[in-house]
Amino acid sequence: MNKMMILFALPLLLAACSFHPRTMLHSMMNGASPSASPATAMESASPVASSSGMMVEKTTVMLATQNSSGQSGTATLEDMNGKVQVTIMVTGEPATADEPAHIHAGACPKPGDIKFPLTNVVGGKSVTTIDTTLAALKAMGPLAVNLHESKAKITNYVACGDVTVSSNTMMH
Repeated sequence: MNKMMILFALPLLLAACSFHPRTMLHSMMNGASPSASPATAMESASPVASSSGMMVEKTTVMLATQNSSGQSGTATLEDMNGKVQVTIMVTGEPATADEPAHIHAGACPKPGDIKFPLTNVVGGKSVTTIDTTLAALKAMGPLAVNLHESKAKITNYVACGDVTVSSNTMMH
């Protein structure tokens, strides 16, 4: 009887804690310790079910602080209807900031030319749909998501993260 109660209660407990077993498993397979917090584990190019039940591909890029800006966050790139939706969420952005964001060729901390302009980050958020797929981004070689302090200070980078699309994930 106790085993039945545990089997019944375990999924409820995990859901209440916002734990996702696939995220933990993915993290452990990529070298993270089992004690890593699910909130900090990065899920890269993973198929997930959308609200319509269709499988979609997405990858999450960790944006690290640059030039002592105090800003960090994530950029989520998600295949949607043959395009990629890029959602940037950052903390530490000044209240009145209007920060240009781009996908650049190359890698952090000094990425190269702009490949895709993104909507400016305002209030800690930016959402842009770009005309490509995650598979096409992977084929472009190293890429980075980069945030700039402002249009006037475009050469001052405030956050950056390298785009990694797993090579062993089937694209749907």
